[in-house]
Amino acid sequence: MSIRRTTTRAFILAGATVAGLLAAAPANALPPHPFGPPALTIGCPNQGSLMSLTGATGQSGPEPGINPGEIRFQTFPAAPPIPAAGQVTVAWINFDTGQSGIANLEGAYPYYSKTVYTGRGNVMATVFGSINLGSMPLCQSNPTFGNFIA
Repeated sequence: MSIRRTTTRAFILAGATVAGLLAAAPANALPPHPFGPPALTIGCPNQGSLMSLTGATGQSGPEPGINPGEIRFQTFPAAPPIPAAGQVTVAWINFDTGQSGIANLEGAYPYYSKTVYTGRGNVMATVFGSINLGSMPLCQSNPTFGNFIA
């Protein structure tokens, strides 16, 4: 065989070996996945505005602090004004296993989060709640929906 043909075959075999090693490496979880549109909070005035927006994401494991079969649900401000406090809840159902649940997110509003064991599979979730804009009455945070793979 010629040197050129031998070198070409060596590169092909090396490339196939590297590709096989890369394909066999453990997969990382997907990045945080946003729910649909941000949750619209309406019903009480704050700083001259009758509404605000709250965003939400879901992060599946394995990631630091999130095991396989778990999803960390999180909220964050999507548009001002930022409400003073709130009660945010996530309700979910795993379409592959039939598991479902409801959990209150925890933390300091608007940055709430909660890691929930949903089981592995296709999970549909909704985030909703009530918002307190300081001295004003409670407002309603309309639900937003998301689809996640745990």
